[in-house]
Amino acid sequence: MKNSINDVNLPKKKSAEEISRAKSIVNILKEPVVVVDEDGSIIQANSEFYSTFQLQRKEGFEVGLRDIPFFQELNEVLENKQLRKQGIIDLKISLELPNEVKKNFLVNAGLLDPQGNSSDSILISFNEVNVKPIGKRNEKNDLQEIYEIFSQAPAIISVLRGPNHVFELANENYLQLIGNRSIIGKPVREALPEVENQGFFEILDNVYNSGETYTGSEVAIKLYVGKQELKNSFVDFVYQPILNDLNEVSGIFVHAVDVTEKVTARKKLEDSENELRKLIDTVPAIIWITRPDGQNHYLNKNWFEYSGQTESESADFGWLKAVHPDDEKRVRETFMKANINKEDFTISFRLRNWEGTYRWVLDSGSPNYSADGEYEGMVGTVVDVHEEKVKEQLIKEKEHRIRSVIEEADVATALYTGREMKIEIANDAMIELWGKDHSVVGKTLREALPELEGQPFHGLLQGVYETGETYWGKEDPADLLIDNKLQTGFFNFTYKALRDERGEIYGILNMAMDVTETVKSRELLKESESRFKQLADLMPEKVANTDAHGNFIYFNQGWLDYTGFTGEELIGKGWTNFIHPNEKEEYLKSWRNSLDSGKDFEMEFRYLNKKNRYKWHLSRAEAIKDESGNIQMWICTATEIQKIKLEEKRKEDFLKMVSHELKTPITSIKGYVQLLLSLLKKEKEEEISGKPYEMYLERVDHQINRLTRLISEMLDLSRIEKNKLDLQKETFNLNNLIIETVQDINYTNTGHNIHITEDYNCNVYGDKDRIGQVLINLVTNAVKYSPFNPEIEVKINKVRDNKVSVSVTDFGIGIRKENQKKIFKRFYRVDGNNEETYSGFGIGLYLANEIIQRHSGSLKVKSEMDEGSVFTFTLYEALEV
Repeated sequence: MKNSINDVNLPKKKSAEEISRAKSIVNILKEPVVVVDEDGSIIQANSEFYSTFQLQRKEGFEVGLRDIPFFQELNEVLENKQLRKQGIIDLKISLELPNEVKKNFLVNAGLLDPQGNSSDSILISFNEVNVKPIGKRNEKNDLQEIYEIFSQAPAIISVLRGPNHVFELANENYLQLIGNRSIIGKPVREALPEVENQGFFEILDNVYNSGETYTGSEVAIKLYVGKQELKNSFVDFVYQPILNDLNEVSGIFVHAVDVTEKVTARKKLEDSENELRKLIDTVPAIIWITRPDGQNHYLNKNWFEYSGQTESESADFGWLKAVHPDDEKRVRETFMKANINKEDFTISFRLRNWEGTYRWVLDSGSPNYSADGEYEGMVGTVVDVHEEKVKEQLIKEKEHRIRSVIEEADVATALYTGREMKIEIANDAMIELWGKDHSVVGKTLREALPELEGQPFHGLLQGVYETGETYWGKEDPADLLIDNKLQTGFFNFTYKALRDERGEIYGILNMAMDVTETVKSRELLKESESRFKQLADLMPEKVANTDAHGNFIYFNQGWLDYTGFTGEELIGKGWTNFIHPNEKEEYLKSWRNSLDSGKDFEMEFRYLNKKNRYKWHLSRAEAIKDESGNIQMWICTATEIQKIKLEEKRKEDFLKMVSHELKTPITSIKGYVQLLLSLLKKEKEEEISGKPYEMYLERVDHQINRLTRLISEMLDLSRIEKNKLDLQKETFNLNNLIIETVQDINYTNTGHNIHITEDYNCNVYGDKDRIGQVLINLVTNAVKYSPFNPEIEVKINKVRDNKVSVSVTDFGIGIRKENQKKIFKRFYRVDGNNEETYSGFGIGLYLANEIIQRHSGSLKVKSEMDEGSVFTFTLYEALEV
């Protein structure tokens, strides 16, 4: 007899997200797989699990692995929480199934969410094996099998290996997310350079170094989906460390879900709700919303202006205090009955206004439901109908004749009576035009067509009723609720006043024709063009529009202000007449290529302004295509980048000046040193050659050579920006470099005591001069910023993962916390009272950080104001040959 288990009545503590994630995993795996919670209760299992162990689902009760006898051995293993947290790899167990058949399995298990953000759900897989001794598994086949599973997985999945996070596997969904780039075998920083400064690289480093899983929810990310096209996305993701046989982190498993649509939809909903509240406050009517229990939730500002109540007075059921005492009980009972039955209601009663006078109002309400069908309360309006209520009367004269004319007319016709516009007659054509049935006859127009609230028709009808002047509507829009959907139509119609024998107006005759099809086709294009031009005129950029062949048909206000010409003048002169002659030929070539190929256009060149001066702009153009891919028009933008260009020129001139001024004295010094060396080598006297002058001068010459090279490359910041900073790497002793560097600094800084603490001796592989440059920068900074405390400590330590750290500690002025991340930026200098005392260009720490990063290391700072600073950089030890 088969065991019966239940995975339908899940524990309540399991969220829908956990259940969905478990289901998405088990359904893509071919071997028997089950997901259980910390108590062993089954959350999800695939069909292979049920068939292999001869189990069947049975609703109505909940069974876990501990309830199945032949899983006793596995349950004992799972009860070891430490072992369960670390994971179970290839545990061999023998299970005697219900049909007395004994089978051997390799069991693998691990936490579904090691981060611990949810309960400790466990994923368990079973691989049936023969009774023969099991040798080493074929890792190549395993990898292929995993890759096939990953490729079919609905989630976004990849595997990264090593400290540089090299892509080993990536499924199709991952590749689609990043624009189908070639990434396998590449470090993540090389494969996805645009992710720099978005925080993901740092998270990956932390997961790899700490071994702790990281979970992100609705995290924003910008990724290239084209050559220069950045796409904003939102993802839920997990970075889970992969452990090797030594329980060391060897890589990272990436599991992500694209939730862009969900986040975008929610933001649109929030914006829509805010706009709706603003709109409600502008509607010329009292609008109210209640909670499911009937208590007041929202009243628009018209209520407070009309009733004179405050928000606290109208809270809960306080609004009933403004109702006439004789009407209060009736109003309360009517409202509560409608709320309990979740049904529409309409009631008229007397309401006290801000002057203390009671006036008749019409209150209409309807039940409000959420998108999930959950009742959220009532929504309604209150309208002052005092005059209509007091003077209400029906005019019967000529009713039979008018009714006959209306009912037999081919044109949609209706008759409204009284100020409340009660529908006395409406022929079939009008009923069909409204999208209603004959039940609307006898109701007021507001009751029959509540969707007209906020539209001009009630006001127009009242105007005709009061003045007697006929209103002719031509192609006027109206929003009508047809088939439970609000639809906009356009109508030619008349409102004609009807008078009794005394000449007094008692009603209005309404005749209408539907001209929606005629108007929509014309208005659609007109509205689109108008919105585009309005939006373009509001943009700070210069926007232009061309036809499919590149002929200009529109220039926005930005262009008109910049050139001083009108739109017609600009169209006549053309775009090319404003381009600098040096860039004109290249522009024409690139623009023609875009017109022929349909590809986006982008180029930097100079435009002539109304002051007859050229200014740099970044110009872009993109083709607008129809459904068939045919180009309909081009939208062109031009953004002024004159200040950026000038800033780049000033920076370049500054660096050239500094380089020239520094190289000139260095060149002279080097010439004299080389002359002295040559003279010393010729000197044969014992008292001269026996002294270490030559050694000192050679060291000076070495330092000058080193300084000359560092100055040339340090000041050429454009190489760093273009990632062309050359490194001359070699294996050298880091301790010796520290000792030599500190000795050199001590020659010129005798006022400070620089102590070296060597807790570890090691070799590193890197650019010795560059690492020395970093040491010089950190130590000289420590000297400069600790003028009152001469003690400075340089310490070398061993850290894990074959790394060594060097720290420079001073006890000086310290760095504020808000500036500690900024000091590694190029040209950044801390503003403050001591800025003139501690001068500098603001590039030393920027270069030091760049050099350490190019050695796969890191540079960090810890500091407290008035207590000093500790700068620490970390490098990898050189591997033994």
